[in-house]
Amino acid sequence: MSQVDDVQRSQNFSKRINLSITENNEVSKLQDHMNNMLSAMEAGHKQLLEDEQAKRNWLEDAVAKRTEELQILNEKLKDLAANDSLTGALNRGNFFETAQNLLRTLQAQRSPASFILMDLDHFKTVNDTHGHFVGDKVLMHFAHTVQSFLREQDILGRLGGEEFAIFLPDTGIEDAGHLADKLRQAITKASLDVDGKTITYTVSFGVTVSEAKDNSIDALFKRADLKLYGAKDKGRDRVER
Repeated sequence: MSQVDDVQRSQNFSKRINLSITENNEVSKLQDHMNNMLSAMEAGHKQLLEDEQAKRNWLEDAVAKRTEELQILNEKLKDLAANDSLTGALNRGNFFETAQNLLRTLQAQRSPASFILMDLDHFKTVNDTHGHFVGDKVLMHFAHTVQSFLREQDILGRLGGEEFAIFLPDTGIEDAGHLADKLRQAITKASLDVDGKTITYTVSFGVTVSEAKDNSIDALFKRADLKLYGAKDKGRDRVER
């Protein structure tokens, strides 16, 4: 009984009852029966532990997989929140926030920054004539073309509809104007084939450069906007700076 009590207290089912008897009597049979029962309990306890470990491993794997999926979704949500889903350019809010931070740094360093505002000419006619699917392809083509001309530090944003903007750190008005001219020529010469239709389009540009007094990106945007309207008034498909 003391050995049984010891097993119960320790919950160690690997222990066995040992009465040091040699006679084959009822006591020895009871000892054998109890040891068989302890063996079965030990095996059952081992299986239970293995099952619990397997469930724990499965749960940990499931949690890790779900965590990875959530991280991927979170990155996608961040990307959707920061970028225009159609063209991949920064959306309006993120573009202005990023440009403002860059402008603040550049002003402190007394380095120039240029702002190019761009608007696709007669884009409503493209949508009305060929449909919005073709219009979307034109916007994607334009953003891809512009991005191919930019440096790593330059940022491209879609401000809304067919209006885009570029912020060029460490860039004066001459270099910015030259870039706008190259973009205008590249777009004018390009043609886009969509569903058997050949689409051509043009873009107008307004270019400005930062001044010492500028402490807000809005100041550059307003000046570039005036230049852009000047390009529209003078016949479109041109650069005004």
